[in-house]
Amino acid sequence: MAIQLVEAYVLLRIAHKREMCGFARSVVEKIRKMKEVREADLLFGEYNAIIHLCAKKIHDVENLVLEDMALIEGVESTVTLLCVDEHVLK
Repeated sequence: MAIQLVEAYVLLRIAHKREMCGFARSVVEKIRKMKEVREADLLFGEYNAIIHLCAKKIHDVENLVLEDMALIEGVESTVTLLCVDEHVLK
C-alpha cells in the first residue's frame, strides 16, 4: 500500500521592507529550501506568496507552518489550506 501524503497550500503575508529591495523574494527563497515544500511562488494581491507542500502527517504540516515558516523574519501571517484526498469524499 502506498503512503498517503498530506498536501497543503499556505498563503503568506510578508512585511514590506522599503529599505530592502527583494525582501519578499528572499523570504520565499528560504521557504523553497524546506524539504516538504514542492513549490513556492510570489503573488500580487492580498497575499504575497503561496506555498505548496507535502508531508507525512497533518502534524508535520502544523510544525512546518507554525515552527518554521511563521518564524521567518518578515512573515506576518499564514493561512493553511489542507487538501482533501478524493477517497475521503467517497
